[in-house]
Amino acid sequence: MPWEETHQARQERLLRQMHGNPRVAYMLQHGPVPHWVKVARQHREQKAREARQAATEARTELTETEPQPTARTRGRHRAPRRWWGWPAVALGTVLLLGQTAMETPGASLAPDIGIPI
Repeated sequence: MPWEETHQARQERLLRQMHGNPRVAYMLQHGPVPHWVKVARQHREQKAREARQAATEARTELTETEPQPTARTRGRHRAPRRWWGWPAVALGTVLLLGQTAMETPGASLAPDIGIPI
C-alpha cells in the first residue's frame, strides 16, 4: 500500500462518507455501542444457530425413523373431496322407477307393437 492510514484518519474518512446515516448520527450522539450489546447479540445468534441445528437433527431423525406417505395428504384448509356415490344412487333410482313405471303400459303395448321389454 502506498500510504499508511492511521485509525483516526480512517474513522474520520468513513464518517464523512456515511454522513446522513441515522445509525452514524446515533453513534456520534450517544457514543459507541457498549460491549454487553455485542455479547447479547452473539448469545442470540448462538441460540438461533443451536435451534436451527436441533430442528435439522429432529427433521433428519424423523425422516429416518418414520416412512413418508407415498400420496400427498390433503391439507385441512381444503374442502373435503366430493363423494360421487349420491349422484349414482339417484340416477339408478330414477332409471329403476322409470323401468317399473313403463312395465305396466309396456306389457300391454309390447304384443301389439312388437317392442321387447
